[in-house]
Amino acid sequence: MTKIAVAVVWALVLAPAVFGQTQGRPDYSGTWALVEERSAAGARTFGKEFRVIQSPTTVSIERTTTMTSGAVPPGGGAMVMERKDVKFSVDYIDDGAEHQEVLPASLPGVSPPPAGAVASTAPPTTYRATWMKGQLIIIRQTKMPSENNALMSVSRWALSLDADGSLVVDSLSVSTLPRANGPKQEPPVSVRSVYKKAQ
Repeated sequence: MTKIAVAVVWALVLAPAVFGQTQGRPDYSGTWALVEERSAAGARTFGKEFRVIQSPTTVSIERTTTMTSGAVPPGGGAMVMERKDVKFSVDYIDDGAEHQEVLPASLPGVSPPPAGAVASTAPPTTYRATWMKGQLIIIRQTKMPSENNALMSVSRWALSLDADGSLVVDSLSVSTLPRANGPKQEPPVSVRSVYKKAQ
C-alpha cells in the first residue's frame, strides 16, 4: 500500500473528530427515492430506492443488489450466467466500535447454488458507525477473501438531512489495490446521492 493510501485510510478510519462525538440524531426512517437531477452523474450509493429502519442503537439499511451466478446445464455445455435483483438489509450498530458487516445468510428469492454453480460472494467487511454533528458516519473496510487478508478498499458514507428534508448521502471510496498498467494508487472517489422521502 502506498503512503497516500495509508494516510487516507488512517484519516478515514481513525479520525477522533468522527468517533469522539455523538450529538443529535435525526430520524432517517422511511423509504427514500433517488433524485437523479440533484445527484452526481450515475450516483446511486444505495440504489434508486432504499429503506431505513432506525432504533436508538442501530440503523438498518435495506436496499437492492444484483446477484450473479452461473451454472453448467444438466448434461454439460457452456456455463449459463444469471443476474437477479434482490433486496437485503444490513444493521449498523452506531456506537463507534468496530463491527463485522453481516449480510443475510440467504437472500430473499435466491436459492442455494446447485452443484457445479459458481456464485459471487461478498468479501469480508468491517465497519464503524457513529453520529457527528447531525450526520450518521459509516466507515467500512473491505479485505481480500484470502489468507493474507489484504485491505482492498475503504469507504465512508455520511448521511444527513438538508433544509428541504432530503437525505443526502456523501460517499468517499479509496481503493488500495493497484491496477495493472495503471497508477500505483487510485485517487479517492467522492460521490453525492440525494434522496427524497417516498413514504
